[in-house]
Amino acid sequence: MIKVAGTLKEIKYFWKNRKIKDNESCPCGSGVEFVSCCKGKPLKAINKSTKPADVQIMEKMRSKMKRCCMHPDQANCKGKIKGAHALQNNKIISLLAGSERHVYMLNAKKKPLLIPMPNGETIPIVELSKTSANDATTETCFCDLHDNIAFAVIEKGAPDFDETSEQMKFIYAYKAFIFEYYKQKIAFDIFRDNFKENPAIFLSLNMVGMYRILQLKEQEFKPIKSHFDEQIMAGTFDGVVTCAIKIPEQIRFAGYAYIAPDYDMNGKKIMHTVKGIMHRLAITIFPEVNQSWLLVSCLKSEQFIYEKLFQQLKTASLTKLKFYINLVLPLYSENMVLSTELWESWDDEVQMAYTYYANLKGKDAVVIGKGIGFRLKNAFHQKSDDAYYNSPKINLFV
Repeated sequence: MIKVAGTLKEIKYFWKNRKIKDNESCPCGSGVEFVSCCKGKPLKAINKSTKPADVQIMEKMRSKMKRCCMHPDQANCKGKIKGAHALQNNKIISLLAGSERHVYMLNAKKKPLLIPMPNGETIPIVELSKTSANDATTETCFCDLHDNIAFAVIEKGAPDFDETSEQMKFIYAYKAFIFEYYKQKIAFDIFRDNFKENPAIFLSLNMVGMYRILQLKEQEFKPIKSHFDEQIMAGTFDGVVTCAIKIPEQIRFAGYAYIAPDYDMNGKKIMHTVKGIMHRLAITIFPEVNQSWLLVSCLKSEQFIYEKLFQQLKTASLTKLKFYINLVLPLYSENMVLSTELWESWDDEVQMAYTYYANLKGKDAVVIGKGIGFRLKNAFHQKSDDAYYNSPKINLFV
């Protein structure tokens, strides 16, 4: 699912730059200036569609997901490009799937529901659905060889997570990042291919806005990928700092994300955007047999942005930690996996609320994000853990 303009910064960027300039590189990816490439190409006859542009892009992504290995040593790829798991099937997913071997997750590979709104707009809603454990969190982004060797330290047969292992922490951070980078790259490639085919269609304000957000994220993601690639090729695991939090129970969900949360645990705004560049966290949360882990990582060069949040996470009570997770993670639930028991323990109202959060984007997501900030701040000002016992409507820990 493409969440266009999900932060205040991205919304401003979305609205400010919705025109392709003659002298900029053509959006088709040719490297030639727009005025000398795709500008003025005649409109091709196409099948008319009433579906929103982002839905059409989502559908093209489902049908045209490119298979490519994201490992830096691509010259030595072997075997087919496989459906690699962002969350390990034989460790994490298996604990959630149970004997039925199914979990619930947002499945962007299925057709979204198109909900007509009173203002005439049509809103796409991606539902949570029962998904086979073998298919959960898979993307065609690694060859057989590199999927096996890159993540061996955390895969089947490997010991449980060891918070003293810099290699394990590095690989979890890398995995959360690279799967998001792959989806971003594919979305951009599909946009370019469609622009090349029929540029006139993709010069509308909304489509140019989508292009600008894809450009922005590419600019922000590339330096991170370069760091991971250099370390992997060198066989080292430096330059990443991880806050590892042990949860003393087996949770019934897991997830990964590469995000920039707007608020810390006390409701204070996190200044994650520096000189126009947003700095994100790689987050993974997962169960083990007798406990669970929350891993939050960033580059060491970005540690100054998140050091207060890391300290809060390390010293927070379990009640406050759960409160924060319950408020923040559902807003980034595109890559969350829920056990059948957890999903079915919620009534229809909570299931609908979770689905609503998972599909939020644009200004609506910003409004909800501000509400989360106010609630965190209000709880903090009460100066007692009592405020954190009042769980949000969506309680991942039931």
